[in-house]
Amino acid sequence: MKLVLLPGMDGTGDLFSPLLQMLPGFQWEVIALPNSGAQDYASIIVYVKQRLPDEDFILIAESFSGPIGMALAKSGMENLKGVIFVATFLSTPSKCLVFLARCLPLKFLLKLPFSTLFIKALFLGSDASDELIHLFKTCLYSLSSALIKARLGAMYSLIYHPRDIELPVGYIQAVSDKLVCSGKLNEFRNSFNNIMVKTIEGPHFILQSKPEQCAAVISEMVPMLKKHSKLVIEN
Repeated sequence: MKLVLLPGMDGTGDLFSPLLQMLPGFQWEVIALPNSGAQDYASIIVYVKQRLPDEDFILIAESFSGPIGMALAKSGMENLKGVIFVATFLSTPSKCLVFLARCLPLKFLLKLPFSTLFIKALFLGSDASDELIHLFKTCLYSLSSALIKARLGAMYSLIYHPRDIELPVGYIQAVSDKLVCSGKLNEFRNSFNNIMVKTIEGPHFILQSKPEQCAAVISEMVPMLKKHSKLVIEN
């Protein structure tokens, strides 16, 4: 079963590299988000739909891409066999944080001497390697400030609408996530009748900071999603 990965707000897909090294037994495809044009969710969903494979697949939707995963899940598309949501949300994760991020010169802040401490505290965890921090900074440096602000604007405008969806899904929750509160998981519980929840100790960028543990959870979820078995399992 092919895995199709949708990235977080950076949109490049480059931050998946630590995880993909831990998934040698899977076929996978990363769909990068558009780096130009409209960045509202409706436009990005159309862009992603046009690039999905013709074969059966399971979607992995990280952070910013959670609402995209939801839209595809409720669309009833035949080839989509399940979704694994990771550290994500269906409504604005925090109005205050998103508003503040839109006002701050984020790329400039990354160049300041204390930026590594800031990145570890909010995004990657205290034990993040120099290699991971470098990868994180490189991805963000590659984005224009206008693109970052546009995606933050899309997040700020999100409104949650309860659904009633039978497609089986998984959710990987980062226990020490400082960007997405644990209560956002309830939006998924109230929208999906068939959900498997797994928690992993770590920061928001859990796929990058704990790739081996996340790969093990994904490897556990995929066969269950393929079978459309009744999930509703939490650890």
